[in-house]
Amino acid sequence: MNLDLFLFCAGVALLILVLVAVCDVSVEGNKRPEPSRIPAPPKSKPMLRGKFHCLTIKAIMRWEQMRGKSFSQIDYADKEDMESLLYVIYITSDKPGYTFEVFRQVMADERFMNAMSSDLGRIMEIVAQFQKKIVPDLGSTEGSPEYIGNIVSALIMAGLDAHYALNEMELCDLPLYLEVYEKKRKEEMESSRMWTYFTMLPHIDARKMKNGARDLIIFPWEEEEARKEAERAIREDAARFEELMKTKKTDYYGG
Repeated sequence: MNLDLFLFCAGVALLILVLVAVCDVSVEGNKRPEPSRIPAPPKSKPMLRGKFHCLTIKAIMRWEQMRGKSFSQIDYADKEDMESLLYVIYITSDKPGYTFEVFRQVMADERFMNAMSSDLGRIMEIVAQFQKKIVPDLGSTEGSPEYIGNIVSALIMAGLDAHYALNEMELCDLPLYLEVYEKKRKEEMESSRMWTYFTMLPHIDARKMKNGARDLIIFPWEEEEARKEAERAIREDAARFEELMKTKKTDYYGG
């Protein structure tokens, strides 16, 4: 009996060991694989090929504020003008803010200066393709060119989107908006003059106003148009007189 009991217990123990081994194998098979401990290669950082992309109106306005003169008077051979221009382009291009003095110290690095100058030259070459005419000076006196900042401010007050005008519009686009603004302003002033004339008409002798509403006031552009028309008439009269003087008397008498 002791031997039989021993064999029975040994068989039960062996069966338990087999079951435990089978369970361990099953659990190991269901486990997720250990993640690789080999580090992934670092991603390469994109190389910036240029620090600046355009010369915005905001940068031009900042330059005029710094230099105290119109951007049309910029001297590209003047060190102060160029350093100021590079600085305002930098601080209006979402770059870290530094004072001008700190910026000038950084510009002592020849590589940094050459990189910025290269960017500026590229920008100017691109803009020059579309700069068809010089921006006219509004309301300025001779020898005192109008500030770009004042012109853009007038356009913004007339309805041009401020964010676009300051941060996206380039100098070569300014004449397009300015031309439309000037045309609209002239039409509004001429319309106002006409309505003033109609309002006064019942109270005045219209026969004395040979030029109609223009007798109330003549606008500068109308004076310019009248001057050009007079010059054209003089040239035509001079050409006819010259042709008349070239005509031989025999042409009149048939000789």
